[in-house]
Amino acid sequence: MAHHRGELIIDFSGQVAIVTGAGKGIGREIAMALGSRGASVVVNNRSRDGADPASDVVAEIKRAGGVAVAERSSVEAPGAAGEIVAAALDNFGRLDHVVANAAIVDRATFANADPNRFRQVIEIDFMAPVALARAALAEVQKRSGRFLFMTSTAGAYGELGASSYAAAKGALNTFAKTLALEHARDGVKVNLLAPYALTQMTEGFVTDEQAQALSPDRVVPAAIWLLGPDVPVTGATIVAAANTFRPLATGEATGVAFPTNTTVTDDRFAQAANEVLDLDGWISHPDGITAFRHLMASTAENRDQR
Repeated sequence: MAHHRGELIIDFSGQVAIVTGAGKGIGREIAMALGSRGASVVVNNRSRDGADPASDVVAEIKRAGGVAVAERSSVEAPGAAGEIVAAALDNFGRLDHVVANAAIVDRATFANADPNRFRQVIEIDFMAPVALARAALAEVQKRSGRFLFMTSTAGAYGELGASSYAAAKGALNTFAKTLALEHARDGVKVNLLAPYALTQMTEGFVTDEQAQALSPDRVVPAAIWLLGPDVPVTGATIVAAANTFRPLATGEATGVAFPTNTTVTDDRFAQAANEVLDLDGWISHPDGITAFRHLMASTAENRDQR
């Protein structure tokens, strides 16, 4: 921690962070926050139509006394992940943290979605973060660093009219949680942030009053904490919007355990369906194996009670 205007802030001095899609919105706010806390920041954002948002954000960070470089790869392009990581190593000699933020959304129902556009969303929103994690992993391991994947509640609940986006974020959720399990012993922390903010993807869905509360900077505290040195969790998801923060967890309820030595008929299952779907006894599990073991323990308990 360090002091800033009388307040304790998380200090990233001497550390290097990559933030993709950092030319605007939430990515910009996270990059600015890291820069103001001492991190050297690789600001990734593609350039198009004569605009260079990555350079604009770098200039803002530098004006505020920070250190940053622009990286202009399109995250889904072949070789882009390696180029983004190389920007960190070539300019700063190390890499501590990765914020995979770049994403797009296609507002189309599955029946009406263009297959090529569907694939493009999967490439940018899922495959690109995976490629970046692969390219950055060895360097992040050296520093016991952090991966922060920006996700969406659409990946947990689904979302009407955004099937490709929901599918990509759902895949990203379970990929990040698996990465967290695989590298917990390295000291690497892998977490997810599901923000609601006024961005290009959400404008048009909120009122003017809501828009003021949904400023992208209102989700930054969670991002900074998840990237910080003292974060105790890995594989966690925080939902954030308008200075409100809550956990998002996957779980299972008690359900129904039929005797294992009987056949469950169609009629018998139908009669029990409401109980199967009841959320009584809901519990979250840290991984799929634990969930399986819990299920089998319930099965054994049911067998012993017969």
